[in-house]
Amino acid sequence: MKYVLLALSLIISFSVFANPVPEFPFVIVTEKLEQEVKPDLVKVRFSLSVYDKSSDKAMDQLTKFSTQMLEILKSNEIPISNIESTQIDKTTKRARKDGTYNLDILGYELQQGFNLRITDLTKYPSIMNQLIRLDGVQNIDAFFKTTREDEYKEKMIVDLSFKTRKKADALAKAQSRTVKSVYGITTEENFGQAYATFSLEYSPQAYALAMEADSYGMDLVMAVPEFIKVGQRITAIYELK
Repeated sequence: MKYVLLALSLIISFSVFANPVPEFPFVIVTEKLEQEVKPDLVKVRFSLSVYDKSSDKAMDQLTKFSTQMLEILKSNEIPISNIESTQIDKTTKRARKDGTYNLDILGYELQQGFNLRITDLTKYPSIMNQLIRLDGVQNIDAFFKTTREDEYKEKMIVDLSFKTRKKADALAKAQSRTVKSVYGITTEENFGQAYATFSLEYSPQAYALAMEADSYGMDLVMAVPEFIKVGQRITAIYELK
């Protein structure tokens, strides 16, 4: 009997946590701001890739290209500490034929990824032009940022907080109600993510990874942009009287 009661309690608890809708009258408000700021940092992501019939020769090529890449950084007075490397990925290329496996080895492909941080943007065009010409370089991309991003966003949060409360008061008044208190506040992107956050069903780590991936994949910029956009948003749920 106690097992039945335990199962029922778990089901009831799950139902409570799975339902994100508050049991009181409420209003959801979302506001966002964007600001154009001057970038002072760029993160460059690229990889070195080589292929050869011989595994040893492929490794020698990768080592050669890596050395040439480091010489480019040295000639532009970029500290080695500004570049991070991933592990080497090795793939065996085999002959293919329908219905047949483990055919003869044709060669080996080696690939190594790098993340470069450039803080002196006057050096960016020269470095990019040299890297793009280097044998073995592929999937090169750049993402411009500002080291003052947190400072800008903190100020935006203050401005947005006033805007969200003002809008909530206006919406409540239009429905012959008043705002009693704030139920939850988040800086997530939209209504659905806000709800998920409030109901403990949202994964900040997964969202951060997705946002980081979306930051790249744009057209490669060979010159420093005049400005970049820093944005912030707030979604708030207010309880109504």
